[in-house]
Amino acid sequence: MRKLTWAVVLVTVAVPCLFACGSAEKKEKDVVLAVVDGDRITESMFRKEAENLPPYIRPIVETQAGRKQFLDSLISRDLLMREALRRGLERQRSVRERLEQARKSILLETLLREVAENSPGLSEEALRKYYEQNRESLKEGERVRVRHILFKDERQAEEVADKARKGYPFEELMTEAEAAGGTTADLGLIERGGYDKEFEEAAFGAGENSITGPVKTVYGYHVLQVLEKRPAGLPPFEEVRGKIAADLREAVQREAFENLVDGLKKRAEIRLEGNPSAGEHLPAKPPGGAK
Repeated sequence: MRKLTWAVVLVTVAVPCLFACGSAEKKEKDVVLAVVDGDRITESMFRKEAENLPPYIRPIVETQAGRKQFLDSLISRDLLMREALRRGLERQRSVRERLEQARKSILLETLLREVAENSPGLSEEALRKYYEQNRESLKEGERVRVRHILFKDERQAEEVADKARKGYPFEELMTEAEAAGGTTADLGLIERGGYDKEFEEAAFGAGENSITGPVKTVYGYHVLQVLEKRPAGLPPFEEVRGKIAADLREAVQREAFENLVDGLKKRAEIRLEGNPSAGEHLPAKPPGGAK
C-alpha cells in the first residue's frame, strides 16, 4: 500500500493543483473530505482529480480503501506543493523557463483545438456531405451484436446456457460467471474474420434475441447471446458520424492551422533581420538531462 500511495502521488503531481495553486468550482452542498491548513478538499475536487488518472490506476479509486489512499495522496501533494513554494523554487531560473514552456504548450494546444472544433470542415453539414460522397467505402459487411460468457469447464457453461434459455437475465449471469471464474464480454457489433470459426458460425447462425451454446473453441466453452443482426450495407449516419469526424480531424486541423497562421502573418508586422547561421549548432544536452 505504501508503494501504491507514492505512485499515486507521482501521478497527481502532473495534474494542476486545485488547492494551493488555484480555486476549483465549488457547489453549495459539496461534501468536504479534508481541510489542509484551512483549504478544503471537496468531493467534486476529488472526482475531478480522479478523472485525470491513467486507466490502470483509476479502478483503485473506486474501492473504499483506494479512495482513502487517493485522498491521502492529494493531501501529501498539497503539502509538498506548499513546501516547494515556501522554498521559493518557482523563482529559480530553470523552473521559470519550464513553467513558461508549459504555459505556451497549454495555450497553443487549447487554441488549435478550439480552431479545429469550430472549423466548417467538422460541421454537421460537412460530415453528412462526406457520408453521402463516400457511401461505397463506408459500407460494412454482415454484423451481429453479441455478448458472451466463457468457461474452461463445459459443465459450467451448460448450466449458464440452461439458465439463459429459461429467461434468467444475461447481465446477472455475466456477473455470476465472473465470480465463478469465468470470463465475460460485450463484444458489440462484430463482423466475420476476427474470431474463431466455431464462434462466428454460432453467432451468425443464431437468430436475433437468442441464446446459443455452449460453443467450443480453443479458449473453452462459450455461451452467446445474440442481441441484434444487421445485413451488409451502409450503416446509418449517426452510427459512423464519430468515425468520419476522426478520419477528417487531422486534415481539418492542418487546414485550420495553416489558415490561422496565414491570416495572422498578413495582419502582423514582421521584419526579418538576418538568417540563422548554418555553421552553428545547438549545444547538445548533457547525459541524463542534467543542466
